[in-house]
Amino acid sequence: MSELVKLITAWEAYTKKHTAASAVEFCMYFLAKENNSQLFSGITPPDLDTVFAKLIGRLGAMQTAYSKMALAELPGFELEWFYFLNTIYQLKEVNKSQVIQYNFTEQTTGIDMLNKLKKLGYIAERPDPNDKRARLVSLTKAGEKILAKVYPLLYKPTMLLYDGIESKDKQVIINILKDTETQHQELFSNAKNKSIDELLTATLGEEKLARLTKEQQQRVDKYAQAKQHKKEK
Repeated sequence: MSELVKLITAWEAYTKKHTAASAVEFCMYFLAKENNSQLFSGITPPDLDTVFAKLIGRLGAMQTAYSKMALAELPGFELEWFYFLNTIYQLKEVNKSQVIQYNFTEQTTGIDMLNKLKKLGYIAERPDPNDKRARLVSLTKAGEKILAKVYPLLYKPTMLLYDGIESKDKQVIINILKDTETQHQELFSNAKNKSIDELLTATLGEEKLARLTKEQQQRVDKYAQAKQHKKEK
């Protein structure tokens, strides 16, 4: 199939589903679809949301892997410690539970980590004057000193991954994702004892959730059939 025939065929298929589509809308769709087919060494998910999630997830995993490489210059220092220390530094004196929730950490694991940081002398704690059951934590001089060493190390993975992206493109992505980050920080903080299905229902509503679930299953079935057909060839 020539490239022109391929383009015309795609246009005809698109306009059957989107009768009022403009050429610009089609081109954006076509480019996104073609670009996605080159991602992940050809192991591309069946729908755009999953492609989006997989791309963000893999970049996050790469950031973590590179960050651990960078921290090799500080033997014994754990990457997770940085997240906790940085949160406390940014929020000043803060409730332990807030630190744990902010970093999406299980409560017991978070408490163990805070106790470890206190033992190392990086944080101090005191009773919360407004809640006798709670404890407030803050950074010590030693904590500030270790953070000053860690910041330049962890900037290296950021440069390695993202220096090649133009500033205007980075700002576009930030503008797109910042509200989602804020929304789900709050959602997750209030998600104690709730299941993922309960969160979905509360956020999307039963009717929309049912529709999206059905559409997703249809895409998965179609994707599996296409894979099987390709394999049989």
